[in-house]
Amino acid sequence: MIVIGLLFLLRNFIPGLQLLDLVSQYWPYGLIAWGMLRLVEVLVWNQKGQLTARQGVTGGEWVMVVFICLVGSSIFWGIKQRNVWGNRISLGAWELMGEAYDYPVNGTLAAGKTPRILIDNARGNTRITGIESEEVRVTGTKTIRAMSREDADRDDKRSDFQLVKEGDTIIVRTNLDRVSSGPQMRANLEIQVPKGARVETKGRYGDIDLENVGGDVEISSENAGVRLNNVGGNVRADLRRSDIIRATNVKGNVEVKGRGDDVEIESIGGTVSVNGSYSGDLTFRQIARQLRFEGPSTNLRVEKVAGTLRFAGGAMTGSDVTGPLVLRAKSKDVELSGFTDTIDVDVERGDITLRPSGTAFGKMEAKTNAGEIELILPTAARFELAAKTRRGEIENDYGSPLLKKSEERGGTLSGNVGGGPRLQLETDRGEIRVRKSDDRFVTSDTPKPAEAIPAVPPAPPMPPIPLQRSVQ
Repeated sequence: MIVIGLLFLLRNFIPGLQLLDLVSQYWPYGLIAWGMLRLVEVLVWNQKGQLTARQGVTGGEWVMVVFICLVGSSIFWGIKQRNVWGNRISLGAWELMGEAYDYPVNGTLAAGKTPRILIDNARGNTRITGIESEEVRVTGTKTIRAMSREDADRDDKRSDFQLVKEGDTIIVRTNLDRVSSGPQMRANLEIQVPKGARVETKGRYGDIDLENVGGDVEISSENAGVRLNNVGGNVRADLRRSDIIRATNVKGNVEVKGRGDDVEIESIGGTVSVNGSYSGDLTFRQIARQLRFEGPSTNLRVEKVAGTLRFAGGAMTGSDVTGPLVLRAKSKDVELSGFTDTIDVDVERGDITLRPSGTAFGKMEAKTNAGEIELILPTAARFELAAKTRRGEIENDYGSPLLKKSEERGGTLSGNVGGGPRLQLETDRGEIRVRKSDDRFVTSDTPKPAEAIPAVPPAPPMPPIPLQRSVQ
């Protein structure tokens, strides 16, 4: 009761607080705290000799546990499906009350070839498209939920749409914040701008789709799904919450801050920087310059991604990447293949698999406190190896050039194979395997050869058929 009261009190002081998001993410901690409290009580009762069979968890408490699980799971599922419901859940005002009334939004304004366009739409989806024109064209619909048509008309007049020019800036403003019942209003806009425009958008709730814009793009929102395609300049997105951030075919740099679910960034001509907390899948493809990712438990820096680099389900996989690559993570399984240049991977918990592209690899350092390390190299590779496990086995496919020593529960493997970059592997608890890529090692993706069908032995010859003499 105290926690619930504090949450709603905090909501009063911070109107923008996403209370449902907090509840959907952290409701299991309530069960953990409750269970720990009951455990302490039982231990105290036992120490005092007051424990009886009925002083554990009562039937009513079990009913409450089931109720909390159902409610918490429902809220979590509802938040995940928010893009389907159109963000209609709100503690500030119940959007389901009243009736929805629609009002058209439209306007056209001369802008030139390379204007700066500022879009201020507090609530609602915005779609921006670059076209061969020197005008800004806006169409759309404003939806107001009210108890009567008169109330809706009054709110429509207070939140009159504006398309104005101030200096060299074109401003598109919906003015939904002018009305106290603003949470029950939204404006879905279709905006066509000159291809050479620079675009800045800001809002609270609503998705943003943008394509074919030649200038810089800057997005600021509290809750938005963002999809960008064919941007000629730099991209900067600052989002407190997002279900998806997708950027493809961007010629400049991409900078993303905030938190959310999925991130997809592909075909970027400049650098990529992602900073924040994301619970879904993160996919990076064809990044021409440096990629940086900083999260609560993961820090990554890689010089170039010609292939794919992905974070999903507690694992990081990468193929066709160019180092130097530096990764620091608390709990992460790492699998890198087809890479070149130096690699430096340090995780607290997780398995590490390294498979460089040919013999053009650089220095490697791989360390994990709890996990296995597997290094797969070409037969003709030249390298200097220093591998150590404090508790685990070591496998070696290279034979005598590498010397294996056993130490208590672990061991070391060291040596020089033809001279080359230094490869250093270290794990506290786990196996270390050094393999040849053309050996009998077969991955799960490698198709198995078809089994030979045994030849069928030839049939024995038929015995000769005796000739019968005719009888006259």
